[in-house]
Amino acid sequence: MKKYLVAFWVISLLILSSINLLSQSSQEDYEYATDYKAIQLDLGYTNYSGISAAVGFRYWLFSFSIGLSGFANKIPPYSLYDNSVNINPMQPLPTGYEEEKYGALLVTADLGFHYDITENIGLFASIGYYSSTDTLLAYNYTRDLRYYYKYYVSDGIAFSLGGDYFITDDIKAGLGYHTRRGIFARISYIWL
Repeated sequence: MKKYLVAFWVISLLILSSINLLSQSSQEDYEYATDYKAIQLDLGYTNYSGISAAVGFRYWLFSFSIGLSGFANKIPPYSLYDNSVNINPMQPLPTGYEEEKYGALLVTADLGFHYDITENIGLFASIGYYSSTDTLLAYNYTRDLRYYYKYYVSDGIAFSLGGDYFITDDIKAGLGYHTRRGIFARISYIWL
């Protein structure tokens, strides 16, 4: 866990320092407002848990967002009980079955850092915490059948990177990648 945090911060610092050198050389006398406030909305998708959404607030260079993924997922209508198959969550799976993870619900909370390269273009990175509840299905690979087996809860650190662009004076649009919520599009409404 610690090595992921160190790697994330080293990469972020390298990116920010290279961007800073580029912006200093190309825009010596350029000043613009970076201390604005914004409400941001993210919509995305990942193969793991499906559709994701997040809402957040940005002030100056920092933001906070809360996300949810998998809320549109429904466990497929597999038989939960079958008298001919003995599947018990407290025991190992019978011969001929293997576990199949099905993303059920994921909640994230992220702290972000934003860096505006120019008046119109910006980059963002975030670090956060996630908690997910997955459903484990018992998959019979010989007969291609699936049954409910048990739940699996996990949590940990998540990261995101992306960029955004002013499309009007008070609306920013962007794209990013979150390690748990997948690829997302971001719309921000800005007021000074």
